Amino acid sequence: RLLEITEGSEFLRLQVEGGGCSGFQYKFSLDTVINADDRVFEQGGARVVVDSDSLAFVKGAQVDFSRELIRSSFQVLNNPQAQQGCSCGSSFSIKL
Repeated sequence: RLLEITEGSEFLRLQVEGGGCSGFQYKFSLDTVINADDRVFEQGGARVVVDSDSLAFVKGAQVDFSRELIRSSFQVLNNPQAQQGCSCGSSFSIKL
């Protein structure tokens, strides 16, 4: 799905921000600028970019596209850094 929605130099940016019902939340956006502290992950021409601060919260996780009856979205799956999450799938707490 990522290849279908990106054009040219666009990629999917994954960030972790404070907030949500469990303490932290995932934020996805399309971007064209790769910063010096970004880590680029590429598979089959599709690129996902994560900044170094956010990488600590998602290291080892999987990003996938989910299509459900009421919504379609990119999601973080099997995050080994997350202790628990909420039912919406975009909020989590970290393991201490």
